[in-house]
Amino acid sequence: MQENRFCDRCMQKTLQEIVENEETIYTYKRKKIYKCTMCGSTSYKRGLRPSAESVY
Repeated sequence: MQENRFCDRCMQKTLQEIVENEETIYTYKRKKIYKCTMCGSTSYKRGLRPSAESVY
């Protein structure tokens, strides 16, 4: 699964793929490991809010 997130190394919004661990139960407050598709750097980030971001 991929999301459009801000990359700390590229300093822009890029496609980030979620690196999933099989034994971890993911909730929206738990930090996930995201890997940038442009530079390949990984970072821990919280998931996006479950509702639409454009409403806020």
